Amino acid sequence: MGIYTSTFEDVFNESRPRITFLETLLTVSINILSPFVGYVVDKLSARNLVAAGYASIGLGFILISRAGELLHIYIVFVLLLPLGVLAIGAMPSSALITRWFRKRRGLALGISVAGSSIGGAIAPPLMTFLFMSFGWRSAMLYTGCAILLTVPVVLRLMVNHPEDIGLEQEPDHDEPKLQLSAADKVEWTIPQIFKTPAIWLQTLVSGSLLCVTLGLLANLSLHAKDLGFTGQKMALLYSIIAFFSFSGKIGFGTLTDKIGLKPTGYLSIVLMSCGLFILYSFQQYYGLVAGCIVLGLAIGGVTPIWTTMIATAFGAKSFGRAMGVMNPMHIPITAPSAPVAAYLSVKAGSYQPVFLVYIGLMVMAAIALYFLQNPQHPDSTTLRRKT
Repeated sequence: MGIYTSTFEDVFNESRPRITFLETLLTVSINILSPFVGYVVDKLSARNLVAAGYASIGLGFILISRAGELLHIYIVFVLLLPLGVLAIGAMPSSALITRWFRKRRGLALGISVAGSSIGGAIAPPLMTFLFMSFGWRSAMLYTGCAILLTVPVVLRLMVNHPEDIGLEQEPDHDEPKLQLSAADKVEWTIPQIFKTPAIWLQTLVSGSLLCVTLGLLANLSLHAKDLGFTGQKMALLYSIIAFFSFSGKIGFGTLTDKIGLKPTGYLSIVLMSCGLFILYSFQQYYGLVAGCIVLGLAIGGVTPIWTTMIATAFGAKSFGRAMGVMNPMHIPITAPSAPVAAYLSVKAGSYQPVFLVYIGLMVMAAIALYFLQNPQHPDSTTLRRKT
């Protein structure tokens, strides 16, 4: 987002809050659409959903390349990109992973989302190069066409269920550590999910982490621009975050298996707070680089922690629905993040107050994580009472 917000500010001569409102539109639309996508993931075809997501993003980029004003980009960010972001994001990939893995599910979830970090390391300097060489419109057009080419690849290679290719799902095991968890044996309805305290506490934890992540990525280029760092120097910051988030995703995914969800979550929160404090304290380029290294590691832990919370609490059968329920609940936390940060920076003349607010959100996430407990399915409670 940072590449585009910085460019759109110059092209359309709009205020920063109006430019970063794109992130809010995208976030709200994603969260509203999430329950539908969650249902499709659980009950229909994840493969067809992912293919539709690539098509939606590709077409969206092509239409953005033809935009005459910011309003046109707003429309694309509401009608096309949300489906794409959801359909190729954590929900379908994590749901597929939970159907295949139990013993090392955290590591598998970390690996499954690590591809976005590889793309994230390559894309900012590549898009900056394309913007500078061919203009932003041609760059968006070429990128949109390239994305459309992935649709047949997805339809050919992605598998919805192990049995679709003649394999059996991982069977239950005599060894206690390898047996199906109670969450994997039951199926939750949406009303049942809503009634659990766990979904609300999980929303506070993941929503706070996502709020900081989304707001930071949307505004980092503007912060760098204020300090006099543009072009490839600015793009390099995003590549650094993506590179280290790759390690973070694998590392935090492994740690959730080895030391448990809560210690891993606290570590991610501490790293995020440290990275924000570095950005608050240092205005030189080396300070930005150091802060992005630490933040990259922390951001890498967000998705594995988020998806592991849901998988552990609600199991493989209900993963899509649980995430679909949670995403709309994120709206009050995540939607205002980017434009509010931009507004505060304009009023204060710097992003330092924003970093302090984000550190406060990390404190709130740590408190919610402390009280988080896995829920018990209502049917199991009823059955135990009858017994």
